[in-house]
Amino acid sequence: MKGFFGFDWALESNSPIRNFHFLFKPPGTFNVANLADAIEAGLQGVNPPDVVAIICETEEASEVLKAFDQQLLEQAANRTSTKVGLCVCSFGPDGTIRLVSELRNPVVGLRQLLRGQTPAIRNAGLEVLFSAPHVSVVAPPGFTFVKPSQKRSTHFLRAEEALTEVEGVQFLAFALLEKLRERSLEVGAQFDVIFVDTMGIAAVAYAIREIYCAIYEVPKPRVVTFHSHDGIDKIDAPLYGTSFTLISASSSMNLERDWKKKVKCHPTEVVTLLTLRDAADCENALYALPVPDGLDNNQHHKHLKDLPIVGERFAPEELLPKPVLLRKKEHRLEAVSDFCKSFGLNGALAIQARGPIPTSKVRPLYLDGRALMRDNEFVKFVEKVLCQQTAASVSTIVYQNDDASLQIAQHCAKRLQDVMKRVSPLRLISDASIESRSAKPDSAGGLLVVAAVVGRGTRLLSISRDLRDIHHGARTYLVGTQIAETAAQLNALLPNLKHSAFRAEINIRRYMGIAVGPGIGDSFEEEGRLLQNIQKHFGGAFFARLDGLTGSSQGLGNSVFLPFDDGLATSMRLRLDFAFWGNFYAETDETNAAVLATAGALLQNAREAKFPNENLRLATDAFQQVILSPENFTRYNDGVIQAAFLRCARPSELDYSREGSSSQFMLDLLTNIFEQHNRRQGEAACEFAFALYTRKLRLQQHHLDELRTRLKPKLQGDTRKLQLLRILFGFEVMPSSTSLPDDF
Repeated sequence: MKGFFGFDWALESNSPIRNFHFLFKPPGTFNVANLADAIEAGLQGVNPPDVVAIICETEEASEVLKAFDQQLLEQAANRTSTKVGLCVCSFGPDGTIRLVSELRNPVVGLRQLLRGQTPAIRNAGLEVLFSAPHVSVVAPPGFTFVKPSQKRSTHFLRAEEALTEVEGVQFLAFALLEKLRERSLEVGAQFDVIFVDTMGIAAVAYAIREIYCAIYEVPKPRVVTFHSHDGIDKIDAPLYGTSFTLISASSSMNLERDWKKKVKCHPTEVVTLLTLRDAADCENALYALPVPDGLDNNQHHKHLKDLPIVGERFAPEELLPKPVLLRKKEHRLEAVSDFCKSFGLNGALAIQARGPIPTSKVRPLYLDGRALMRDNEFVKFVEKVLCQQTAASVSTIVYQNDDASLQIAQHCAKRLQDVMKRVSPLRLISDASIESRSAKPDSAGGLLVVAAVVGRGTRLLSISRDLRDIHHGARTYLVGTQIAETAAQLNALLPNLKHSAFRAEINIRRYMGIAVGPGIGDSFEEEGRLLQNIQKHFGGAFFARLDGLTGSSQGLGNSVFLPFDDGLATSMRLRLDFAFWGNFYAETDETNAAVLATAGALLQNAREAKFPNENLRLATDAFQQVILSPENFTRYNDGVIQAAFLRCARPSELDYSREGSSSQFMLDLLTNIFEQHNRRQGEAACEFAFALYTRKLRLQQHHLDELRTRLKPKLQGDTRKLQLLRILFGFEVMPSSTSLPDDF
């Protein structure tokens, strides 16, 4: 509650008055409206408390009582009716809570009920305070934290996560008054410095300082941090009796013991705010949390992976990036090879295309579904579905409302009519007609639903939804190809389509499905945006390619990647013996769109799939960056393949700035590529330059500076390719869109 720290406490006694709601008022002025709101909030609930008690400093008690003369607080107090007591309590220098005055519905013997209950009340408030999210941090499944003390645990504590409100900080300072009192009795009242193990709890130290100075009327001590375990040996040890130390949290109390050993201080001069109840000396801490489930002294960590944590906030230790090298044996996907064999050579694949309908959505990877009926294997697949897996009662075919799906539906209708020797033709209904209810299938008859190409399957799911209340017969879904972003989307479509309130017989048959990863279109959209002002400076072919990036035409066919010749007019070609395909293509074939699809699918499978060797997985369960090993660009050194990896990889997978050897490897590789920009070795130079320009590909800054220094004298010349490279490296100012070359 704003302005007050509220918490509940149940008195452990046989008294009929047991349930208390406390409102702790931080020292200083307060807002009457906030107190009224806090009182009303405390009264709400299924079981109202027996007593609402306001806790304040002794010097402020009279001010709080006087405030109840105001109408707003009087109205709030009257909401206690005749059942709930309302009182004001105070605390003095030792933190003991005492009853000052009862404002409404006095409770007989309330003063005696509260006597000696300060520790229990304080602990109830601390329990609420430290129940904040992220105070107890759990290691990811399969991992154990390795703490600075070298002890292992699946949990660690961060008390500072509870200090998100001023009221909580002030309550924590109040809870420490008893510890201050113990220290003054053992060592003496005055101290010169308050140490904290992390500046995350500095606010508590400053609040303690204000209370300390007000109580003992002494100069303000300094607040100094010693930075947890890392800083104990570096701190100048204070003299005995001159300090008070706050340790934010320690599940083992080891940090407090290490501090005492280093400083040789009195035990009352150091307080750990938060620990666990099974820790040695946990009774010395301000508050001890229950031991989390699954954490005990007998726990074995030998089967868990270490996750080192460092620093005063116990952040995960920075691990070097994990490099992943793609391998033919482990990463090759037969389904992707088959997909590219069927559709990658006949112009059916395009990048950033809309399809035949101008209002259609731009798809990063577009397949013209009309190519399906030209694929003999697909025709055989359709024949098998029709003859073996389609209900004999089928009388209607519902098709996704596009030309390719209609073409397949017409073929299915003719074939079923022949197989079933039907006299009357089957009905063909588009999904648009089903949605508008302008046409309805036979509710009990069999149904064939046809879709040539789907993505997430949203339209198919819409058809399923529209059929749910008008059709309860057998149903077969015939899907040509699904091109999704993730394997999860591929796997989710089939069970989602099977849902039926009538438990109808539903069969789903999909010819092919590939997951090419999210964000494939991002680099092309970025290219179209960043290079829109220079596209006309590099000739008609370059202009036509960039125009295709916007989806205004049929997208990009074989001109997927930036050209490699001096005139920026010729697309790269894939050489023979591509490791992830079979021997089904020639170098003269236009395969660039298919190579991009293959790269996207390979990388996405490497991210999602399970591998016997963790080093093969382009992901990790640790807090660790995962990168594409730079060796991928030397092992798969065709310019087309290199460009496809650059386009499909995530920026973090191409960020070599955190690891010196990988950055050095890329420096040497890129130097070689750009120096041989007019040879086969450097045919993807423009793609690498664009990746550096957009900072998707990153090197350590000194390596990038060295690359620019090496290349500047070697990129001189009048060719369009050299001019583009100079622009992307910043050696030449990007021209405006108003100044066009004479030959355009």
